[in-house]
Amino acid sequence: PFATLSYVWDNQAAVGSVVTHPRTDRVRKIVLESGRANLRRWRHYKRSLSADYRLAFGEAPGPLLAVAVMTDGDNTRSRLVTRYRDIRIG
Repeated sequence: PFATLSYVWDNQAAVGSVVTHPRTDRVRKIVLESGRANLRRWRHYKRSLSADYRLAFGEAPGPLLAVAVMTDGDNTRSRLVTRYRDIRIG
């Protein structure tokens, strides 16, 4: 991909940190939650995609081509359930 920005809940990385994917520097993750303190609680996030892109990549974003909402626990070998509600992009 030209560039992919992900928002993640990480077990160890600090909230607000930017993590570069180990296989390509064109995938960056911004940590929104860390640790176990907010498990089983609804969380609300409001983000500026363009500001976050600049933070992660150090350049202005191009046009938004796709959005994916995913739950993935394979790196931690975890079983999990996630619920999403009221996703808005505007």
